[in-house]
Amino acid sequence: MELSTRKTKSLRKNETFAGYMFLLPCLFFLLFMAILPVFLTVIISLTNWGSVATDLSKVSFVGFENYLDLFKDETFYTALKNNILLLVYTIPIQLLLSFVLAVMINKFCYFKNFFKSIYFLPYISSTVAVATIWMVVLQPSYGPVTEMLKAIGIENTPKWLSDLHWALPSLSGMVVWQNLGYDIIIILAALQTVPFELYESADMDGANWFVKIRKITLPMITPTIFFLIIYETMETFRIFDQISVLTDGGPGDATQVLVYYLYKQAFRNSHINYGAAITVVLFIIVFIITLVQWLGRKKWVHE
Repeated sequence: MELSTRKTKSLRKNETFAGYMFLLPCLFFLLFMAILPVFLTVIISLTNWGSVATDLSKVSFVGFENYLDLFKDETFYTALKNNILLLVYTIPIQLLLSFVLAVMINKFCYFKNFFKSIYFLPYISSTVAVATIWMVVLQPSYGPVTEMLKAIGIENTPKWLSDLHWALPSLSGMVVWQNLGYDIIIILAALQTVPFELYESADMDGANWFVKIRKITLPMITPTIFFLIIYETMETFRIFDQISVLTDGGPGDATQVLVYYLYKQAFRNSHINYGAAITVVLFIIVFIITLVQWLGRKKWVHE
C-alpha cells in the first residue's frame, strides 16, 4: 500500500514537471514580450531618452518631467477627446446594427452562412485595402457618396475626410463597417445558446416578437454584449492603420488619437521618452474604463 502511494506521488510530480515544461515557452514569451516591455516603458518614460540613436551614456532620469509636459500638451487632450468621441460614435451604433442584423439573419434568412461570410469579409480584409476603398468612396468631388447626395438635390456636400467637422464621423463610419461582421458572428453564436423553451413559454403566454426580444433574447445575451463592449473599447483606443492611411491625424488634429499621437512623438519626432509617457497614461485610462465597466456589469449583465 505504501509503495503504491509513493508511485502515485512520483507520477504526480512527473506530470506536474511535464506540465510546467509545456508552459515554459509560453511563460518566456509572456515575460519578454508583454511584462518586460511594460516595465521598460515605465522606466523610459522617466528618462530623457530622445531617440534610438541617442548615446546611452547621456540618458538620465528626469522623474515625472515628461508627464508634467504631457498634461500641459493641448494636442494630448485633443487626441483623448477624439478617442472618447470615437467610442461614442462607434460602439452604440455598431452594437445596435450588429444585434438587429444578427436577429434578422438568425430568424428570417435561409442562406445564413452566405450572409455571415459577406458581413465578416471586411473584418478579415486588410485594413490598408479597406481604408483605400473608403478613400475613394468618400472622395469629396466625385466619390459615390458625394454623387448620390448630389443626385437627390444636396449641392453643398461635406468634404468628408478633409472636413474638420466630418473627418472623425467619416472615420467612425469606416470603423463600424469594417468591424460589424465580427460583432454579428459573436451575437449569432450567443443567440444559439438561448433555450428555445423560453420562447415556447412566451408564445403560450401570448407574447409578441418584440416582447420576446426585450424580455428573453436581450437579457440572455448580455454577457456577450458586455464582452463586445470591452473588446470594442480596447479596439477603439488601438485604432492606428485607418488614420495612417486616410488622414494622418488631420485635418488639423481632427482625427488625432492617442496611439497615433504616441507614434508621431516617439518615431517621427524622436521623443521616445514622451511617447513612453503617453503609453503609460493610455494604459491607465483604458484600465480605469475597463474597471468601471467590469464593476458596473452586475447591474445589467445576466449571469
